[in-house]
Amino acid sequence: MADFVLRAVGICLLAVLAACSGRKEQPKPFELKAVPVYKMPGWASDDVAKALPALLKSCENPKPDWREFCQGLNPKASSKKLRRYLEKNLDAYLVLANGSQEGTFTGYYEASLNGSFVREGAYQTPIYGVPADLVRVDLNTFGVKSDKTQLIGRVENGKLVPYFKRIDSEQMQAPVLLWVDDPVDSFILHIQGSGRVETPDGVVHVGYAGNNGHGFVGIGSIMAKAGVLEPGKASMPHIRTWLKENPEQAKALMAQNPRFIFFQILPQADGPIGAAGVSLTPRRSIAVDTRFIPLNTPVLLNTTDPDGEKIQRLVVAQDIGAAIKGPVRADFFWGYGEEAFQKAGRMKSVGSYYLLWPKGKTPPGSL
Repeated sequence: MADFVLRAVGICLLAVLAACSGRKEQPKPFELKAVPVYKMPGWASDDVAKALPALLKSCENPKPDWREFCQGLNPKASSKKLRRYLEKNLDAYLVLANGSQEGTFTGYYEASLNGSFVREGAYQTPIYGVPADLVRVDLNTFGVKSDKTQLIGRVENGKLVPYFKRIDSEQMQAPVLLWVDDPVDSFILHIQGSGRVETPDGVVHVGYAGNNGHGFVGIGSIMAKAGVLEPGKASMPHIRTWLKENPEQAKALMAQNPRFIFFQILPQADGPIGAAGVSLTPRRSIAVDTRFIPLNTPVLLNTTDPDGEKIQRLVVAQDIGAAIKGPVRADFFWGYGEEAFQKAGRMKSVGSYYLLWPKGKTPPGSL
């Protein structure tokens, strides 16, 4: 009887092992697959020298893994010499999410507005700095374990309460940095997070300095819910046109997004300052999810623009965005001006990208 039981147990164990051996390994949420640099799509045809300004900016204060690479980077290199240098010193990795290389690629741009330091004439819409009564609470200092690391609010009767929503913005104790001539353009500036303001005294760059702590609600979803957004016209260019043509309705609809951005005046630079602390390079900088792609990392982008033209080029991860979440997800910086707005506002493309990392060093997520 004992022998029979032992044989039965043995048969069961063999069956379990056989089942396990036949089970397919589940793909990882984030994975890097090594590929030869020269096999990346569009690598040989890209004018990589146009990415040199972005590379040099990210090399101004390099991390340890990048010091040797940055020291050898020639500021005057031709595309041919730069391509050879990159192939010699960097390894390429296709970025995968749950086994798939496909992700979503959108666009953003530097908003352009008309304004003045003085409230006069058409300049009636304020661009606010950080309010004096805004309080930021770091939950880590109180030992609170939460998905949110920070609370934003104000003190009322000795208690911390949520800060004013967009609809209550006139109650904010915030300094006015500039006055602009269009509330719709101001609203779009809040979405983009940075911009340039043409004033009688010259161009002024403004950038993100904080927010009121409330969640972002997209104007497209607000307009769709209100029944004013026609099918197929959910792009930012269409939305902007409708808002400007319907100012009274626009005011009420824009107020439904409770999130409000506070700005700061930035030093003069080539472009807006990204999260990496350097000015962004048009068509050569992207915003990424830094849980997967570290800032200042070169990336080979493989996607299309809103008109179906290929975008296969070397770019640098120099910014972040609230909506940029996931391993294969990026926002392509188009620059400033109407053309950049039209491209960025319509872009929502499927694509992939390749992370580039110094040879002999371990890239993130590869362990």
